Amino acid sequence: MLLEREREIEELGQALLRAGEQRGGVWLIEAAAGLGKTSLMWSTFETAARTGFTCLRARGSELEHDFPYGCVRQLLEPVVTRSATAERERLFEDAARLSMPLFSGSDVATPPASADSAFAMLHGLYWLLNKLSRDRPVLLCIDDLQWSDLESLRFLSYLAPRLDGLPVAVIATVRAGENVTPDLARLLADDEVRVLRPGPLSVEATAKLCERTLGTSVARDFVAACHNATSGNPFFLQTLLREAKELRFLADASEAARVHRIGPAAVARAVLLRLSSATPAATSLVRAVAILGDDTSVVDAAGLAGLPADEAARAADALIELAILRRGSGLEFAHPIVRHAIYEDIGANERARAHARAALILAERGAADERIAAQLAKSEPIGDAGRVALLSRVAARALVQGAPAAAVAWLTRALHEPPSAESRAQLLFELGNAEVRLGMPQAAKHLSEAVATLQRGEASGQDSSGTVARPELLAIAVRQLANSLAMAGTADPAVQAIEAAITVLESTERELALILEAELAAKAQQASRELRAHAARRLARHRGVDGAGPTGDTPGERLVRASIAFERARVSETEAQAVQHLEAGLARGGLVSQQQPDVVGPFYALMIGLLATDALELGHRWLERALDDARPRGSIPAMAFLTVHRGWYFLRGGAVAQAEADARTTLDLMHGHGIALGNRFALALLVAALIETGQVDEAAAALRDSGIGDEIPPGLAHNNLLEVRGLLHLAQGKAREGFEDLREFGHRDEIWGAANALASRWRSHAALALRSLGDEAGARRMASEELARARRWGAASGIGQALRAAALVDDDEKSIARLEEAVTVLRDSPARLEHARALTDLGAASRRANRRADARTSLQESVRIARACGATALAERAELELRAAGGRSSNPTAGLEQLTVSERRVAELAAQGRSNPQIAQALFVTRKTVETHLGRVYSKLGIDGRGQLQQALTHPGN
Repeated sequence: MLLEREREIEELGQALLRAGEQRGGVWLIEAAAGLGKTSLMWSTFETAARTGFTCLRARGSELEHDFPYGCVRQLLEPVVTRSATAERERLFEDAARLSMPLFSGSDVATPPASADSAFAMLHGLYWLLNKLSRDRPVLLCIDDLQWSDLESLRFLSYLAPRLDGLPVAVIATVRAGENVTPDLARLLADDEVRVLRPGPLSVEATAKLCERTLGTSVARDFVAACHNATSGNPFFLQTLLREAKELRFLADASEAARVHRIGPAAVARAVLLRLSSATPAATSLVRAVAILGDDTSVVDAAGLAGLPADEAARAADALIELAILRRGSGLEFAHPIVRHAIYEDIGANERARAHARAALILAERGAADERIAAQLAKSEPIGDAGRVALLSRVAARALVQGAPAAAVAWLTRALHEPPSAESRAQLLFELGNAEVRLGMPQAAKHLSEAVATLQRGEASGQDSSGTVARPELLAIAVRQLANSLAMAGTADPAVQAIEAAITVLESTERELALILEAELAAKAQQASRELRAHAARRLARHRGVDGAGPTGDTPGERLVRASIAFERARVSETEAQAVQHLEAGLARGGLVSQQQPDVVGPFYALMIGLLATDALELGHRWLERALDDARPRGSIPAMAFLTVHRGWYFLRGGAVAQAEADARTTLDLMHGHGIALGNRFALALLVAALIETGQVDEAAAALRDSGIGDEIPPGLAHNNLLEVRGLLHLAQGKAREGFEDLREFGHRDEIWGAANALASRWRSHAALALRSLGDEAGARRMASEELARARRWGAASGIGQALRAAALVDDDEKSIARLEEAVTVLRDSPARLEHARALTDLGAASRRANRRADARTSLQESVRIARACGATALAERAELELRAAGGRSSNPTAGLEQLTVSERRVAELAAQGRSNPQIAQALFVTRKTVETHLGRVYSKLGIDGRGQLQQALTHPGN
């Protein structure tokens, strides 16, 4: 029976009850060593097993800290491997199949690692848990989480907000203050995680434990001495009492002084003292277990200890009797403190030699590469090529399993071995590649060294003819180097690194050189003006007779054509010319299948280019096509980047609710998966959408809470946020601040180097800000300049927006005529929200001119469009003007126009006959999210359930 743990036992019992009701969660028990964390967890484990849970357990350890998904595999591997073939196939159906590489044997061929693998693995494991918990609730218990591998910690962080709706409880113990990594700290601070912190025992509980252990009544002074000596720590107290019992202490006041001499500082000494009473065989065996780690077999420990099997078995039994080991499926220490005491008692040099011998024994027995590598990592480097090969093999498998942090650890150790000159460049590339996925700043250093080595012809990088012998490695290494530099905000060196590699490759490796040329052009969009111009001149060399680029059909030729198409659009004089180039770049580029557009590249440049035109439908189609490509690959980065771009298309088209939904979805994906690149682009979209919905205070809070501060740094990744902050200032009535932000945005936009700035429209907003500041002449000049630019460009949406701004800053007899022209121009454009704005201003101007009937007509249409767009602020303003004009708007009705993009997507998939889990897997959301969306869909469409969805979606109003 656990003493003074009633509150914790009750809380953990509630965890089981909640899981049984499909309201799972994560509970962490955090306390210092010896305070009974593990006892609490196993007590709950036994309760869950009695009540029908599937109970799975794992334990973190220092030795296995770098095993990718080590704790997750301890939890799930037994149930996966025990499953019959049919059940195993069911477990890995649909999205759960993404987790299969984690459970494949080392002899099973695995696909090459990709940048998506870490995200796909998290998604796949989540759905594997869904399958496991289908018939019975599941309890996952992890002891010593502070020694868990990074990937398992990240899976728990991924899982925590997704357990509500699942019959899964997670209980883990954490030793307070020990090995608190940033990921563990984030998990402990997560609002979705409940943390229990059991305290030390009271004097009263100490007395009960003393009497229970010693089997006799104890004096008050003796209890006080025990409590003072151990500070109420149950493990230290039990160790002290065990020693007191063996030394035949009297449990009275006379023994109090002796008690203090066996205090917690002497626990390790007490353990070693007990060990000294055992046989030499027991000492050798327990030291071998300390080297090999918990759950090792008697055979392996006997081999390392140099003992016959039967003698090792007898020694193990003796160690269990001494409470140094405990019974289990393998040899395991009674407590981590015990293992630590014995391990530290072995000299450092002897430990290193023992780990090397352990690696040899495990290798001879055919143990898994990871177990052998864990031993090698603790041994002294000796420059052994076999070790380097094994560590590299383990690292490669870690990447396939979505565990770049583990790969970094193994590859770093391989470099320390050290490797031969021939393999060093490969190892440096693999290390830098893994570090890029983790966003580690040292990635650029390692990749730079790999690239330089290959370009110098070292490490078999160049043959006798002077050509690069490993061109593919050089090409991919320099691309990753460029990614690393660009993500760090240093795009100029990225461009220069790619150019240097092209110089080495272009004479003999045309295809690789073309792929790098497209990469250079993409990175140049984030670089200085001089390098952007230089990149454009480089592309011009590949334009060919028709100016469109190479005529072949290789991936490199397609990517270069796409890059040239964007460059031509960027300097086009009219929207029609730009759309022609952009559409050709997409149609002839084959980008979705060739590029897998997860982060950067020509595809996104073309998408941003189309966003500046009225060809929004064309951009929508390509984004949806790319999303369809990304979903089955489990590519979270692609899903995030494609979704945020789609959100901007929604916003430009006036679908405000859909834009807000896409912004929130993107930010959730990025936050949940540690994606930093592009989150400012998503934040800008969210703030802009919130402004349109009238949630100005929430928009300001989102910007403030982002942590970006008052200074928004320059660069394409941040410029949109600067423009949107200017619009937020205007919505808050801060005309001066708004104008300054918009003017700075315009300055940066021009520095970007586009002749047409791809139809930037900031001047329309800035002109209205100047008018608010009393600079009417400046406002008119700016509005006039914007209108001239818009007419030259030719996009109806831009012309309509500029006409509206010109009308509002003039306040003369031309105003109504300009607003009427704006309404006419915008009516046939895709910019529904701009159309509603022009209608509102036309209605207001007509009312002031006493043309009340005309005013009501314009304002009624404006209210209808604004409501359909979800633009609450504009709808409210239009309704005020309508009432002032003597009109009245109808009440909003339920219908398709009220569905957000997420709700519409869920409804369409449900109408196709997909189940809630299938929908959740396709959209990377939880089952509960799908259920919530469907409930809102039914309410908005006025239907009773799933059976009426198809009719409601295809024949609304019937």
